[in-house]
Amino acid sequence: MHPTTLISIREFCVYHQVETTFVETLADNGLIQTTIVEQTTYVEPTQLTQLEKFVRLHRDLHIHTDDLDIVSDLLDRMESLQGQLQTMQNRLRFYER
Repeated sequence: MHPTTLISIREFCVYHQVETTFVETLADNGLIQTTIVEQTTYVEPTQLTQLEKFVRLHRDLHIHTDDLDIVSDLLDRMESLQGQLQTMQNRLRFYER
């Protein structure tokens, strides 16, 4: 992938006022994918939403970087269950008519 389509971790960290070690820890824990091109670490634009979500969880809720994988998994499960609940409610409405 060409570096112009990637986002520099350094620029991301400056913009969001976080340490580069924060992003490196996320990558080490397998929460995001990074790419190294010419000794510069990049992230793909498709991962920005997830990366910004981790920054907010860490900053706003003071969740430790090592615990973000657990919180992320729980939030994903909750979203899945909410989708299933919505599907069941729609089916129930169909049969109540």
